[in-house]
Amino acid sequence: MAAAKMTPLPTGKYVLLLTILVAHSIIGGYWAGTRPNGAGWRFFSWHPMLMMLGMVGMMGTAALTKKRMGYTNTKLHGIMAWAGMMLSAGGFYVIYVNKNQMGKDHFTTLHSWAGLAVLVGCTMAGIAGGVFLHPDFGIDKQNGTIRTAHKYTSRVLLLVAWVATLSGLKTLIGDDMMSLIVFAGPLVVAAPFTLM
Repeated sequence: MAAAKMTPLPTGKYVLLLTILVAHSIIGGYWAGTRPNGAGWRFFSWHPMLMMLGMVGMMGTAALTKKRMGYTNTKLHGIMAWAGMMLSAGGFYVIYVNKNQMGKDHFTTLHSWAGLAVLVGCTMAGIAGGVFLHPDFGIDKQNGTIRTAHKYTSRVLLLVAWVATLSGLKTLIGDDMMSLIVFAGPLVVAAPFTLM
């Protein structure tokens, strides 16, 4: 039986999903950064904002762009994914410094461990993608096993990152289920097209 032929993500669907992810990363990142209600913008606010921009806005867009297929989209995928990692690294820096300033311990929650695992995992997947799969100089760019491992590992890491955004928000807003559902909505809409 022949493998199913891949088809590029259609332009209209791509633009709609890209708009959902980028808008959610900006609006959701700002909204999460100003929780609990009335807290306003503060140094900590950069943590959810940068993590949302990195893991939802840039990394989600990178995954969608790869599904557009072709040489240029593959290169854009790598650039956007690394930009997402840099933004997320900034979010990690903010929370690390913020906890130090408050005298709190690091890595005491599932949210924090998930975030660390995603940052390390995405860095490793990005290095593997650049070294082995880069369309210009990848040393084994035709290797189907490496491609498959990169694709599915990255998708799992992105799913964990998106779930971590929800767990982080729950820490800030408590049991406000309606806000969690509304916040999760754009991710639920985009997930089937981005992560599958």
